[in-house]
Amino acid sequence: MKKPQILLLASLLCCAFAAQFAIGDRAAARAVEPARVAGQAVYQKWCSDCHSTATGPGSIALQRHYQGSPPAILLQRTNMSPDLVKAAVRNGVSFMPSFRKTEISDAELAALADYLVSGKRTPPPAKNRP
Repeated sequence: MKKPQILLLASLLCCAFAAQFAIGDRAAARAVEPARVAGQAVYQKWCSDCHSTATGPGSIALQRHYQGSPPAILLQRTNMSPDLVKAAVRNGVSFMPSFRKTEISDAELAALADYLVSGKRTPPPAKNRP
C-alpha cells in the first residue's frame, strides 16, 4: 500500500472507532437517564419537603449537626454513599422517620441512592403549594 492509502485507512479506522465510542456513551447515558429520573421522582415525593431548602426540618437538623460542612441540603452533598442513603431511609435518623418497603421499594431506594450520590442531579421542580 502506498502512504496516502495507509493514512486514509488509518483515518477511517479512527473515525469508525470514535463513532462507535460516542454511540456507546450515548447508549449508556440513555440507560442511566431513566434511573436518574426515577430517583428524582422518589426524592421529590419523599425527601424534598425536609431536605431541599435551608429552612426544611431535615436541613436544619443537618446544619446543627455538621455546622455547615458538609452542606445541610442533600442535593449539595458530595460525601454520601449509597449505603448511607439506604441505611438512613430504612432506619431513620434522629427525628427523620424510617420508610418501609411498602412506601419506598428496594428498587426506588436504589434509584434514590444513585440520584443523591451520582452528582449528576438537578433540583426537582418546586411543588405547588396553596
